[in-house]
Amino acid sequence: MKSRILVAGLATLALAALSGCAGGVNANKAIGQADNSKSLAEELKINPTQIESANAKLDSAKALQADGEDEQAIALAEQSDLEYKLAIATAELDAAKKENDKVEKELKDDIERQKSYQKVLDNETKNGGAN
Repeated sequence: MKSRILVAGLATLALAALSGCAGGVNANKAIGQADNSKSLAEELKINPTQIESANAKLDSAKALQADGEDEQAIALAEQSDLEYKLAIATAELDAAKKENDKVEKELKDDIERQKSYQKVLDNETKNGGAN
């Protein structure tokens, strides 16, 4: 009977130890993901004021992790990661809008050129048929 209680106690202790380590691993993972998003935002030259809040949250998450506050660190790291991703998506949307505007302008120019060529062709056809 005592050995069963001892084994159950050791199993509970081992589970608790593993759970504590898992929190650190999850915090490392969340902070790592936020760091990757930060690197991508910097590589894409996102305006620093757009990611200022994300930078502050990531720094706070790292400090909380160092203090052993893994759950709070994970939450802040995930918020930071989302803010980086939002800034990146916004920058990509802006770039796509600029590209779309450029393509629309080129299309309008092409349509005007086509009308001009069609007019010349129509005149040539009329003049050529009259001779």
